[in-house]
Amino acid sequence: MRIARRQPVIPWYVGTRVLLFLLALNVLPYFNRGAVTGDVSLYHQWITQSFDHGRFPLDSQKWQYPPGAAAPLLLPHIFPGSYYVLFFVMCLIADIAVFWMLLRAAARADPEQPSKAGPWLWTLGIAAIGPMAYGRYDLVVTASAVAALTVTLRSKRSTAVARGVLIGFGAFLKLWPAFFVFGAPKRRNGRLLFGVAAATAAVPTLVLELFFPGVLSFITNQKSRGIQIESVFATPFVAGKWFGFYRPIANTQYGAYEFTGSGTSFAGKVALLGTVVGFATLLLIRRRAAVRGGFPFPGMLADVGFTAVLVSVVTSRVLSPQYLVWLLGVAAVCLTRRETLMRTPAWLVLGATSVTQLIFPLFYHSLRFGQVYPGLILISRNGALVVAALLALRTLWRATGPDSGVLPSGVLPSGVLLGEDGRDGVRLVQDVGTPLDGELGGGGPEDGPETVVDGVRGPRRSSADRLVESD
Repeated sequence: MRIARRQPVIPWYVGTRVLLFLLALNVLPYFNRGAVTGDVSLYHQWITQSFDHGRFPLDSQKWQYPPGAAAPLLLPHIFPGSYYVLFFVMCLIADIAVFWMLLRAAARADPEQPSKAGPWLWTLGIAAIGPMAYGRYDLVVTASAVAALTVTLRSKRSTAVARGVLIGFGAFLKLWPAFFVFGAPKRRNGRLLFGVAAATAAVPTLVLELFFPGVLSFITNQKSRGIQIESVFATPFVAGKWFGFYRPIANTQYGAYEFTGSGTSFAGKVALLGTVVGFATLLLIRRRAAVRGGFPFPGMLADVGFTAVLVSVVTSRVLSPQYLVWLLGVAAVCLTRRETLMRTPAWLVLGATSVTQLIFPLFYHSLRFGQVYPGLILISRNGALVVAALLALRTLWRATGPDSGVLPSGVLPSGVLLGEDGRDGVRLVQDVGTPLDGELGGGGPEDGPETVVDGVRGPRRSSADRLVESD
């Protein structure tokens, strides 16, 4: 109740969610009913034709999910009543859970004046996507991902285990939460988080592969996908239609409209190269942070995780509306902390999301036939996402550089230590809000108060080396 009284966003959240739920149920008419129920109909078809007969729908090219996806798809089926209604109820519950976790995370980060930015971004972003958000199971995955980023237990070790389990479970449902490991803390708790996450995702997957051979076929299905017309790498083909450079569009066996013909194979290779470059940059950023003793600010698990998911979305050959649900959830977690480095990229994502319904489903038909105005909206939306990804990478790069010395607005150093040469060599920022996030800075005892290294000016030989190697 204390949180509720201090968050005026709650009435807006309740109002928008009542509206979305009524639109999803068709109590209020939506201008494209198929956009809401299309995927749910496919899920129900898989259940009646495959899962009810004790097998996965491996003969369907549209099955492109990890085997754990069966859990949220089957959950509404085990209760009596309409599968569609129960599916929408499940997604509404996941939506409410995310909102509640954001409120809790904001209150924990600043008990006196919790940040309203995260809950507001989530409230407005999902409302902008519309009732389509309740017609996909991505809200369930996002709830698991947000829980992984916000859970805080009594010790750093138990928090690492809990986060690892939730990250692994999210990856078991739909791979993208696995990208959070790029922001895992260094040393023992980081290794623990990574190991628990890998085991949580891999063990049930391997067990299911033993009993249902072929459940890993989703990997090859994804590799065979073409350039969906909503993706960033479809931009040359969308714009080319305006000038007579025609490329045919086909509704493929994967259930998406994709460009076909010459040039699309090359675009797919460029997209793959972009993914490799993006994640290689994140690995290099992580290495730069490790040399300095860890990521420079608390809460970097969410910031780095958001950047990783953003990179994966903008370099993907597919960019469906539900992908923006992932970005909104992680961006909202970043904004629950005032010292986040991702403030501008997060709001750019919200801006990109605001035009989603104009692209799909409102003007989707016009987009497919090469009309200029929906194409401009799409290119602007994708351009905002690309700018957000580049800004996020640049911000992390600068924050982990040897001469960064940059603190986010509102964060003041809590102390200054003198280097061995007598000068003020290491500035420290203590994080007492979340026990695991504090370890991102390293430089403290395993179970003691953790600090964040902002700069090192010690002897050449081993200041950074000791920070990296010490355990």
